[in-house]
Amino acid sequence: MADGDTVKMKLTFWRDGKQPGDIVDVPADEAHRWKGYAEKVEAPKPTAKSASPTAAAAEQPKASK
Repeated sequence: MADGDTVKMKLTFWRDGKQPGDIVDVPADEAHRWKGYAEKVEAPKPTAKSASPTAAAAEQPKASK
């Protein structure tokens, strides 16, 4: 494990002066100790759609006449 590996976790119970709903950084090798107090926050998944306007226009369905 490299130095500085942390996991973002959302508290589900009070711990160390923090309230439920707070996001805390926990060392990756200590995350198992937070079970019952917090759950992992998943990284946002990239969408399949492209951000470029030309690609977005190409993806739109063509209207039939």
